[in-house]
Amino acid sequence: MILVDNDTPRWIREFNRFIHLKSLLLVHGNVFDLVSCQVENSSGHRYWVEDQLSNFFRRLLGGMGYDVVGQFDPVDGLNFANDDMQQRFARLVDERPATQQGSALANPMPVTRQIARAVQNRQTPCAFVYHFASHMSIAPDRLSQQEHDLFVRILKASLEAKEVLRDAQRWNNVIILICEKINDLPAFLYLNNPRSRSIYLEPPGSADRRRFLGSNYATFYHKGGITPPSNDQLNLFSDLTDGFSYYEMLSLIGLSQRESIDLEHIRSLCERFKYGIVESEWDKIDHQRLQQAGTLLRRRIKGQEVAVLRTLEIIKRARLGLAAGSHSQRPRGVLFFAGPTGVGKTEMAKGLAELLFGQEDRLIRFDMSEYAAQHADQKLLGAPPGYVGFEEGGELTNAIKQQPFSVLLFDEIEKAHPAIFDKFLQILDDGRLTDGKGETVYFSECIIIFTSNLGIYGDPDEHGRRRQLVSAEQDYREVQSVMLQAIRDHFNQVLGRPEILNRFGENFVVFDFIRPPVDEQIVDHLLRQLLHSLAEQQGISLQLRKSVRQALIELARCNLEFGGRGIRNIVDSAMINPLATALFDQQVRAGDKVMIEALHTHQDNSHQPVTLDIRVSRS
Repeated sequence: MILVDNDTPRWIREFNRFIHLKSLLLVHGNVFDLVSCQVENSSGHRYWVEDQLSNFFRRLLGGMGYDVVGQFDPVDGLNFANDDMQQRFARLVDERPATQQGSALANPMPVTRQIARAVQNRQTPCAFVYHFASHMSIAPDRLSQQEHDLFVRILKASLEAKEVLRDAQRWNNVIILICEKINDLPAFLYLNNPRSRSIYLEPPGSADRRRFLGSNYATFYHKGGITPPSNDQLNLFSDLTDGFSYYEMLSLIGLSQRESIDLEHIRSLCERFKYGIVESEWDKIDHQRLQQAGTLLRRRIKGQEVAVLRTLEIIKRARLGLAAGSHSQRPRGVLFFAGPTGVGKTEMAKGLAELLFGQEDRLIRFDMSEYAAQHADQKLLGAPPGYVGFEEGGELTNAIKQQPFSVLLFDEIEKAHPAIFDKFLQILDDGRLTDGKGETVYFSECIIIFTSNLGIYGDPDEHGRRRQLVSAEQDYREVQSVMLQAIRDHFNQVLGRPEILNRFGENFVVFDFIRPPVDEQIVDHLLRQLLHSLAEQQGISLQLRKSVRQALIELARCNLEFGGRGIRNIVDSAMINPLATALFDQQVRAGDKVMIEALHTHQDNSHQPVTLDIRVSRS
């Protein structure tokens, strides 16, 4: 017998209350999962079991004293637990036993008429459960005539259902519809209907997951003796299985036994289930390499000492698993990079991917300007079922399935459609998303980086020109203050979403403008790359006069508004493009030596091409 007490899941207690008051119950929510309930056997022993929803209703309704419990589904029709119950139903409807041949939906009228007649009796308590009610129509707001007649007969039957009074006990004859979402059913079933009640079957909560481990720990693999889990283990299991169904938690038991993973290693067991891996890639990160992280990042990102130091703090916390708490399933680390264009925000993200996971392609980048449309979230998560392309999944969820250990970059976040921020909230809070196919994707092993240019420019004036709010003429502290205030104003006032701002916490990293002498370092870095590339790929030895370097620096210094990207553009246009033309036209070959004597910038006429004085000496 199924017990209903204070430890029973809330939805079962609610069902137990309203089955005595209503004749139409609509159970919706986590209906494809197993049901966890407490039972008592004939000897008085109590224990928890996880069972199919159909078996649960058979046991629960039978234990309540219902003499007839029928379960209907569109495939197998109307079924009963035993022949005796079926014979009672046949006598109630004064017909031969209901046939189970073929699909009841092919000819649903006789079955619904039989059920309507049965619930009108006053002698035999009857309950009928319609499974897969969501799939008894194609669209609840566009019913065919046959579908409309079916639901109207169910409604009419529930309104005409009678009470049974026998031996001083009272039962409601009741009809129960099981659906995934309440709006899968036509609204006329429950709107303004005092005889109906909707009951939400919730997924397992934290207490449910703790209880599951407490009642099932002995069935996990144990290398040594079986000992009850500690309170810390219960809490850890509950946190690691956040979002799991009962079916998935039972699957953990099977995985533990099949692959001999002891319950003591519950984190490894959950990671194997979620990601298909034995050892976390975070545990493989070389401690000595992390100690040299500052040097490695400074080689790639010039002039951003504050940003480098702040980023290193977050990464070290992430490596130790402290960024989100030891039991949390939130992402390993969250960073919000703000600053002018071309100062190293994206380069920092690439550097982190290489530093942490050994290769730059572990950076998964999304340009949020491509997700500014109203339904752009469907590109990230996948279209809902029934829409074109839903089976392909979403760009974000597919990427994380393939690379759960990665650096995830959302570039220029302010350009995203506001609806997408709801998905970011779920990622930052729960560390997971469900895609259009209903599959759960976990972000708990990611570093997530948001970037923004907020605070650089003000709103356009009447002529469409945008006023620059900060510049390289201001010191870093002033730039930092203006940009952080602009970010707060955007989320609090423009979007009206302060809760999103709170999720970023204090993880804002403001990048400074490129200032002298950092521009010289960038020019020297680009020139070294050019010399190395020519020597390695073409076998050409290139030499530069100091005057050439100085001319490039002067050009770059006039274009610092666009940061390192602007300096690269200057070097490309002023030197590399004309150099390539000269090398091609003069048929320079491998082994030749090339000297650039002077760089003429023609600052008096910016439309005139730059010229190079090039001497070629052949070996």
